[in-house]
Amino acid sequence: MRVSGELLAMRRWLPITIVLAAAVAEAIGLRQIAFYLLLVAVPIVAATALTMFGELLDSRFEPAESLQALLYGLALLLLVAGAAAGSTAFALSACLATFAVQALLGIGVELKRPVLDLER
Repeated sequence: MRVSGELLAMRRWLPITIVLAAAVAEAIGLRQIAFYLLLVAVPIVAATALTMFGELLDSRFEPAESLQALLYGLALLLLVAGAAAGSTAFALSACLATFAVQALLGIGVELKRPVLDLER
């Protein structure tokens, strides 16, 4: 099955968006909303991690991009640990750090790709 570009982008940005919304809610003092947003993020990050791992097993990724599946799994582990402990600050900081590493990895992959010659 071929995944469209829009679905791929949404799948990668949805967990980040929810965790960022939880971070904003925590920053303005809405701790209950931040906690519930983290609970909403758990199944979404889990689904994303499983999808990325399935695509990794199907070898649809470059080797550098395959690390992102492991980083989603790490984000899920840290998110569940923080939510179970009731420490939204830990879960938020750990997930945001993991997503920052993913962003840096994605930038590195994009910079490594060859530039298309459009003058032909």
